[in-house]
Amino acid sequence: MLTLLTWLIRIIIVAIVLRLVVQMFTAVRVGSGARRPPRPVERVGGALVRDPHCGTYVPRSTALVVGRGDQAQHFCSPRCRDAYLASHGQRHAS
Repeated sequence: MLTLLTWLIRIIIVAIVLRLVVQMFTAVRVGSGARRPPRPVERVGGALVRDPHCGTYVPRSTALVVGRGDQAQHFCSPRCRDAYLASHGQRHAS
């Protein structure tokens, strides 16, 4: 009975040592530059734009736009749009 218990303990110790060795080599291989570059994050709502008044990021497709081209400003709500335009002395053409 004692011999069987001794063999079981030896088998468990060998299994633990083997697991540690495998983990060590796996960590060395992954840390040696074999990592894949991260994939770009795909957004469901498309590109995000920043509201210049409150700083909220909103999908370009749902943003309220004032202006055209490079001068376009994107807003998350009519409230932010109106507050921004009022603070900059502009009016929104409805």
